[in-house]
Amino acid sequence: MGRSKLLQNQKGRKPSRLTSQLGIVLLLTSAQRSCSLLPPPRTYVHGDHMSTRDRWTRRTFFDNKLLERRRDLLVLASTASPIPQSNLAVRLDQPILAPIESYGAAPPSSIWPSILAVLLSDVCKTAMIAFFLAAGLSLAARCLTQSPSNTTNNNGGLRGFFERIRNFFSSLFAPKSKRVQRSIPMPFDGDGGWGKCTLRTTKKIGSKFTEYEFVLPKAEYSLPLGLGQQLDFCCLSTDDDVVTGSFYPYDTSDGEKGVVRVVVPNKDAKGNAALVGLGSSKFIEVLHDLRPGEEVAIRPGKSTLTYRGEHVPVTDMVYIASGLGIVPIVDQVKAITPKGSSSVKVISVVWINDQRSDFDLAMEELENEYTKYSTKLAVSCILDDAIKNPIKGNVEVDEAVPYFTAGAMAVISGPKRFSEKVKAYLQTKGYPENCVCVLP
Repeated sequence: MGRSKLLQNQKGRKPSRLTSQLGIVLLLTSAQRSCSLLPPPRTYVHGDHMSTRDRWTRRTFFDNKLLERRRDLLVLASTASPIPQSNLAVRLDQPILAPIESYGAAPPSSIWPSILAVLLSDVCKTAMIAFFLAAGLSLAARCLTQSPSNTTNNNGGLRGFFERIRNFFSSLFAPKSKRVQRSIPMPFDGDGGWGKCTLRTTKKIGSKFTEYEFVLPKAEYSLPLGLGQQLDFCCLSTDDDVVTGSFYPYDTSDGEKGVVRVVVPNKDAKGNAALVGLGSSKFIEVLHDLRPGEEVAIRPGKSTLTYRGEHVPVTDMVYIASGLGIVPIVDQVKAITPKGSSSVKVISVVWINDQRSDFDLAMEELENEYTKYSTKLAVSCILDDAIKNPIKGNVEVDEAVPYFTAGAMAVISGPKRFSEKVKAYLQTKGYPENCVCVLP
């Protein structure tokens, strides 16, 4: 009874891996022994009894028989040995391979030591020291520097120093809307509505013009001028005579507040009078004698940009300028080219000069505006002496100046003789007189 149960257990148990391997070894050993007991093939040394072809055929036959016997024994051994079971545990509720993300993300404990090592390195320490040193120097420079126009104020000493520091941090941490709207209109509450400004620098522009830069009483001041409005200047000459002049502000793209710039010609008294008028030419002579730090009086001048036509709104603007006449034109172009700023849809600027160096006055400003609004703005720079030569018949001018259409307005800016010739030329293009504005 015990022996039969033992036999049943042995029959039900699966053969182990070691047992299978021992069976393979025994079968291979018996196969080698059987092959060694096979009689060698019959060979004859002498060729009298059998030909060479018969000997080769007989040997090949015995070799094939031997290979077939070995192959049968190997197949028998592999059939008798069971396939070993894999030791890889497979579960249906878990993936075989772990997710890639678990290997890609480093544990947080290994990140902080690396970050701490970088922060404590000499390179990081040097960079932080240099940053705070530069920030401190910049802060000190801005707090201690004040414009020449403010030197007369009673805010010197330690009290003024802390006041400037407080103003600096107030402007630095102010909301964005307040920082953008820092400039305020300059008040003109002096006698006769005059204010004052101080000459800061002078600069040559080309060979025919000079730029004068004046500082307003406060850095946040701006001039409340409209389009086409001049700025009146007044000061005393060396003979204690009151001299006045009117000029258009020269607007640049630097965006600096609290300053005003004007450009004047560098010719003699007669040449300047032909370009800007007799009164302004006398003031230019006084400007040449001014030194940085000296004051002049200013106030808003008259506005001459008016439209008296019947077709409203104005949709097309045509500007024709020469020499310094481009200064108010650039200011107007910057104001009406942005989308939604006006009803104007097409702008044509024609700038005529007799010397190539005259285009240095506002070429960069016009190029910047044309780059931003190339579909709305057309700029034509023509090299010709429009005062000596006739304008009518000039092919470049004819192509640049469009014919009059309803809603068009023309603005002329330049010397007096130039304005008269252009005004007569526009009549040949169909422009009525009430649709043409001449700037002085």
